[in-house]
Amino acid sequence: MDLEQVLERMPRVRRQSSHELVAAVLREAITTGVLRANAPLPQDEIAAQLRVSHIPVREALRQLQSEGLVTYQPNRGATVTALSADEIREIYEIRAILETAAIRDAAPLLEADELTRAEAILDAAEAATDGATWGTLDVDFHRLVYHLDGRPRLRELIDGLLRRVDRYWLSHGLMLRHRAEFESEHRALLGALRARDAARAADLLGRHLAGASELLITELDTNPPPAAASRSRTPVA
Repeated sequence: MDLEQVLERMPRVRRQSSHELVAAVLREAITTGVLRANAPLPQDEIAAQLRVSHIPVREALRQLQSEGLVTYQPNRGATVTALSADEIREIYEIRAILETAAIRDAAPLLEADELTRAEAILDAAEAATDGATWGTLDVDFHRLVYHLDGRPRLRELIDGLLRRVDRYWLSHGLMLRHRAEFESEHRALLGALRARDAARAADLLGRHLAGASELLITELDTNPPPAAASRSRTPVA
């Protein structure tokens, strides 16, 4: 676990409290696959690497627990949350409800320049050579076509669900393995939006998410994350 490197790669943002900084670094490490499911999160090591006391580390772990990214069990300490197949499927089902509603509403509202920007994002994704870049562009595309700038609560819900599952695509190197299928589906979705066909856009998106869910479950069944080791650590709460 090299959190200092994660911190160096992160963009500089407004001044943060210690626990906000720790939470941001751990969240970045988890969602980008640096810390994989069931990875231990020892407070002593986190505090030492980020040069903070144990108090902001405990607060950060509690925050990430509330986001579903960290799990704590007595006598085992904090670990990165591992999702079961049923949990992954449920998250994608909830995403489909929220995201198809978003794109159905967005279809008649998207301006020509927004559709042009969406196409440029797809062009850049198709030229990407690493999974992290491809994944970032994928998120950018979906956020743009959902037209969420004026819907912060919906955006927060969608982003939170995405963080819970997107990390598996990165940590297992799956983004580029299935890119051809996803890129074809993105182009079809953009075509439906250009045609102002909200119903078709929602249908294509629903199929896209259902397919991604089953692909991810199959991949994780073939190559599951390592089990969490039993150990005694300082409790999160």
